[in-house]
Amino acid sequence: MIFAVFGTVERRSGLGRIFPLVSSRSNPDCWLMDKISKRTFLKGAPVLGITAGGPILAGAATHSENPLSKQETLLDPHYYSESGWQFGSQAIHHGEQEGYQVTPISQDKCAPGYQRPGNLKNPTVAALLRKVMELEGTQAAVGGPCGMGIIAQTYMALLRPGDRVVAHRCNYDWVMTLLREYLPSWGIEVQFLDFNQPERLEESLRKRSAKLVHWEPYVNPSMEVLDTQRLVEIAKAFGALSLVDNTWLTPYLLQPAALGADLVMHSVTKYMGGHGNAMGGVVSGRRDLISTIDRSQNWLGGLLRPMDAFMVTQGVKTLPLRMTQHSKTAQVVAEYLADHPAVKRVRYGGLPSWNALGQQASPRGFGGMLGIEWKQDRVHQSLGNHVRLILNATSLGDPCSRIMARQEETDRGIPARYTRVSIGLEEADDLMADFKQAIEKC
Repeated sequence: MIFAVFGTVERRSGLGRIFPLVSSRSNPDCWLMDKISKRTFLKGAPVLGITAGGPILAGAATHSENPLSKQETLLDPHYYSESGWQFGSQAIHHGEQEGYQVTPISQDKCAPGYQRPGNLKNPTVAALLRKVMELEGTQAAVGGPCGMGIIAQTYMALLRPGDRVVAHRCNYDWVMTLLREYLPSWGIEVQFLDFNQPERLEESLRKRSAKLVHWEPYVNPSMEVLDTQRLVEIAKAFGALSLVDNTWLTPYLLQPAALGADLVMHSVTKYMGGHGNAMGGVVSGRRDLISTIDRSQNWLGGLLRPMDAFMVTQGVKTLPLRMTQHSKTAQVVAEYLADHPAVKRVRYGGLPSWNALGQQASPRGFGGMLGIEWKQDRVHQSLGNHVRLILNATSLGDPCSRIMARQEETDRGIPARYTRVSIGLEEADDLMADFKQAIEKC
């Protein structure tokens, strides 16, 4: 069943301001106009009651030609569950302590195995790790105190002096510091390449083997969209392990393990937790690799704590809803900003003008992260002083929208006059209005 848009509904709800409607009473075959922009459609979707799984009944008519009935989920089509339940149901129910709807917070330091690496014997932490394993489709998982913590533990556990790492030219800032400064000081070679050209990785690995290949499918902060499937294939062909940081897309939008990735990392502080109230990091993947990382925590320390695990677990239960809304709102805002005279270019995976991969090798949605290249320095430098609803602050992936002015780094693909934007869960109209008034004051 689908939503029927009648003239009477238009008058009651004001939908005429969102969609160009025609009266279906006079002509039952007339529905929404054929040419509706993505921005206009997505703005109206919450009003019409459209969800990630399709439209819900809000009227008393059906019509096979209604374009709203074809609305697709943003879920990665590679998702598979042995239980047969859908992603959202698994996110809610999987991994909880037997007999509990919500696994309690277990802080007992004397419980058998509590202080063992990985905390799998702590029911609170285990609930989160089991959810991540299920949603990412991996064999095992281990948690750390934050995203950067688990990445550093992974590298220290798996690498030895003389090993070689090949990484994309741009990653999260502190990962870049680890790769640029610390790994070389430990006798580990690191090479940075532009993975927008996968053939460059292939050429590098053909000349000399590497232990690990590291990248983010949707790159922080440059917003480059990389062909993860192709990169995994190249790494495997030359015997290298693939480490994919899936923090920005989450397993709802992309499941790297289903494409063959060996390890998948998350700062669960961000979208997985989704509320900005907890910190943690999780790496999941092949059992043998996770076992090595797990054992290293005996001497590295840095475990995922039960309170943080509890908070993140509650956030995971709404992951599909949040990622759908982040994606929809970001698409609307990105299209609005792309048309603004103060903007040189908007970088967002959902914009064909930016994402060269199009639909060939991309997720169906890109979450809430986008970048803005400004035409003038004054807007770039002073925008943060004038936003009212949007926060001028770091971090990302929770209900609050944020902006962060970046400095030009040509070697990382970060342009001049560039602002990173994290779109939260506020209404798109309010965010666009805030951008409008802030730009006017610059």
